[in-house]
Order: sequence, then structure tokens, then C-alpha cells
Amino acid sequence: MSIALSFAGRHLVGYNVIDCEVRDREFLYLLLREDYTQHKGWNDSKDPPSEGRLSKRAVSLNLSNEDQKKWGSMSLKGLQRSMCAMAFAPERKLVVIDNDSFAWVHSNSTDGFEGEIESQFKGGILRGSVLKIRGFGDEAICSSNGRDVLRRRSVGHWERIGPQLPYEFTAETAGDFGFNDFDCFSPNDLYAVGGLSDVWHFDGTNWRQCAFPTNTGPSSVCCTVDGLVYISVGAGWVYRGSGDRWKLIHKGDYTLPFKDMVWYEGKVWCSSDYGLWTIEGEKLTEADVPPAVKICSGNLATRDGVLLVAGYGGAAFKRDGEWTVIFHDHEARDLASKPK
Repeated sequence: MSIALSFAGRHLVGYNVIDCEVRDREFLYLLLREDYTQHKGWNDSKDPPSEGRLSKRAVSLNLSNEDQKKWGSMSLKGLQRSMCAMAFAPERKLVVIDNDSFAWVHSNSTDGFEGEIESQFKGGILRGSVLKIRGFGDEAICSSNGRDVLRRRSVGHWERIGPQLPYEFTAETAGDFGFNDFDCFSPNDLYAVGGLSDVWHFDGTNWRQCAFPTNTGPSSVCCTVDGLVYISVGAGWVYRGSGDRWKLIHKGDYTLPFKDMVWYEGKVWCSSDYGLWTIEGEKLTEADVPPAVKICSGNLATRDGVLLVAGYGGAAFKRDGEWTVIFHDHEARDLASKPK
């Protein structure tokens, strides 16, 4: 039996994990999306509901609590494709944002929607759709397919990092530009990647476009403590380097591109819905994890000595050298099928 699963059923049943976050070594978050394929009478001949009609759910797991009080959840309505990240200033909070830039925030003092980041068409700063949100230091930062990187400064207020980058959207250039992911060594040393070889570096004052050796779209990026940057391209090619100097270290032929890349225990961890890999130096290999952890592959989050792995198959975490399975999706489905 996974972690207090008998008390988790009402929070998990009927949903899939779409993102995750670590608040600290004792407190984890899972972001869930309603699984319409579990609706009564559903079959594949039907059209799926629109994304905005599918409920999202922010689920919390407090590992230090007694079993009856470990789990909690909050229902979110009306969001499009959603993602989450932690921020810590001026107070600790979970920020959930959808690709239309509507944000919902949970903290000790408040829960609620903050509205949208206004687009440039409404006199705001956002161009395009939000594609990624990550927490760095005290702040939540998001990126868009309009070459935006924005930081949340206060309630409902986001500002652009650095000057606005050149960007002209046309039917012909759609997909050529934009930031699928970003990572940083510090607030003054940040890389953003996406589009077709759209790789940029921010030095604290200005952005500069980096020369990159392929026109296949980067999907994720990781900045490591040894001062190197790893960029995944296509379905499993990986480049390592910085600035204008990049070396291809792995040619992969996987089913899906890497969704997340994070630095943990001296190596880069990479994930997709179909697997989990690590990179040490210039060598990428399948992650040496128990099978019960591998089936949880999908999204990655790390903070405070914890690595959290969560996806459609369930969730697990590593702490103090040991893996713990939080739950498996089939266990939650079994709970739903038991008579009440």
C-alpha cells in the first residue's frame, strides 16, 4: 500500500497527474487534470471535452503529518493546459498558471485566482501562450512562445526579465520562435530555449541569441553547478555547452521529447511520459531506478534534497538516498471500483 492511500482516494480518483512541485523536504504538490476517459459511458468514438471544461486539482501531501491528515486538495475550474511552481516572496505560495496566463495562487493566507497576465493586445506585456513555469530563488518565472520570460513580483503583477526580444508572428514563422523552457545559474545568468534553435542567454542586462548547431526544436534545458548547460532537442538528442559553443553528446530516437530536465545528486535527470534518464558528463543512460518508480515518469521537480517524479502512472520521490512510491494510478482506480 502506498502512502496513506486509503485517505487519498477522494483527492486522486478520476484524475491524472500533469505536473508536480516540491515545497520542502516534507511537503509535496501534485497538479492533477480530470481524466475524461474515466467518465461513465465514455468511449473513444466520442469527442473529448474542451480543455477548459476539465477540472484541475492541486493536491498536497504533508509527509510529516499523521496518515489521516497527510492529504489535501483544492479544485480549480476553468483553466486551460496548466502547470505549477513554488514562489517564496513575499510569502511561500504555490502558483498554478495555464497557457492562457490565468494564475491561481495558494498560500497560508489566501487561495484564489489572480486573473491573467495581460497580453500586448490589451496593453500588457505578454506575447503568445505560457509554455513553462519554474521557481527560482524566491520567485516564480514563466516563459511563452512569444519570446517572453516573465517574473511574478507581487499579487497579479508580472514583469519582463530584460528588454523585449524581437518577435514577428506570421503564419509562415509560427513555431520558429518562442521559449519552451528556461533555466538559470543565477538571476543574471539565464538560458531560454525553444522554437527552431531559438536559444538565448540573459546576462543580467541584455539578451543575446546563441549560435546553435541544429534547427530541430529544443524542448528542455538544464543549467548545472559545474557551469555547463544541457539542451534536449527533438526526441532525445542532447547538446552540452554554453554561449555559442555546443557539443552533441547523445543521439536519441525516443517516442517523445524530454519534458523536464533537472540537476539532482550530481547528475542531470531527464523525463518524458515514457521514461526516465540521467546524464553524467557526456553519457546519457536509462535511470537506475526501481520499476515501481519508472512507471511514474512524466514530470520532475527538485528542492531541499528531494527529487519528485510524477506522471500518468503515479508519483514517487527520492530523499536521503531512498525511493518512496507515493501512489500508482492503478491503485487509485482500484479504490474507485470498490463498493462504498
